[in-house]
Amino acid sequence: MEDPSLTPPNVQYAQSALLMDMASGRVLYSKNLDERVYPASTTKIMTAILALEMGNMDDTVTATYDALKSITLEDSHMGILTGEELTLDQLVKGMLVYSANDAANVIAIHIAGSLDAFVSLMNQKAQELGMTGTHFVNPCGSHDDNHYTTARDLAILSKYAMKNDQFREIVKMPIYKIPATNKYASERILVNTNLFLGTSRSTYYYYPPAIGIKTGHTSQAGYCLVSAASYNDTEFLAIVMNCKNVDTKEQAYSYIDSKTLFNFGFDNYTHQPLAAVGDIVSDSKVYEAKQDMRVAVTVENDVSALIPSGEGNAEQITTNIDMPEKLEAPITKGDVLGTVTYSYKGIEVGSANLIATNDVERNNILHVFHLVLKVITSPFFFIPAILLILLITVSYTHLTLPTIA
Repeated sequence: MEDPSLTPPNVQYAQSALLMDMASGRVLYSKNLDERVYPASTTKIMTAILALEMGNMDDTVTATYDALKSITLEDSHMGILTGEELTLDQLVKGMLVYSANDAANVIAIHIAGSLDAFVSLMNQKAQELGMTGTHFVNPCGSHDDNHYTTARDLAILSKYAMKNDQFREIVKMPIYKIPATNKYASERILVNTNLFLGTSRSTYYYYPPAIGIKTGHTSQAGYCLVSAASYNDTEFLAIVMNCKNVDTKEQAYSYIDSKTLFNFGFDNYTHQPLAAVGDIVSDSKVYEAKQDMRVAVTVENDVSALIPSGEGNAEQITTNIDMPEKLEAPITKGDVLGTVTYSYKGIEVGSANLIATNDVERNNILHVFHLVLKVITSPFFFIPAILLILLITVSYTHLTLPTIA
């Protein structure tokens, strides 16, 4: 728990879980955060973000035998046939909406040339993102003892992926329709596996604030759910891993625990405005300023903090301004001069760059005077000058001494 004064959510069924503030990345609640778990089809979050970043969504992709040979009838799939032509956009949507393993494999070979090469890209990206407890073996999440992750790592990945506008739009689609292809005479209607989106699979867990993200299930991984919800300008990420769902209603435990996490977040936290662009956060004297002009600073962007609801909590937010002790002219309006950090009970809850709100011209006469003063007081000037004076004095004394006959 980030704030031990709050009553923790009753997360009963998940092996590991977390609730994260999407804006700041703060983990508000966690359970076995770094315990190794199997990701199942939540793996496809990584496959999708690599496809979106490295591929062209308008590309036509031809499904190969190598991509489809490992897919069985027991796998989640959208029925792709060898030689079928689909756009990369259709494949990514089919993979994220319908959790299609065949689409994941076709995407992987299209992007990297082989499944092994794509898996290398997955692990490389995981390292870049700081997912230190993750190792991928395949692009779809089929079980392998060496294919694992943690709740923390999935949160890192999901927060990153949700910054991609295309990804955000896809994962909240209740259904996706693929038109006829060279192998199918009619369209395919793919229903999202995420029950929070109120699909025809089950409306029992329809949750209006839900905006994604990805389900996962294998017998070894249990039922996993990475979900996001947005309400009143607040976005939360909930992750539950290895739940033992029984049905899609009263005993869909991954949804029960996830909703418990969301309710905890929305019921106990609120956004507190801290500073808006234009608000004067501080002002400072400026060295060598013309007419002793001071500079005022404001935040580069609006700042608000997610803090526990309740009277008096806003007063516990502290402000720390970090600016150089000596600001020097000239300064131009908009220059970044420092940072401001806001903390709640020692926890950083917001920060922003501080920028100048006004120009400050330099007093050139004063500037030249300081330069001259700096030169003549410098050891590199002062010591040679003393030696020169001594040399001149000695020479003059020698020339003026009387001659003794």
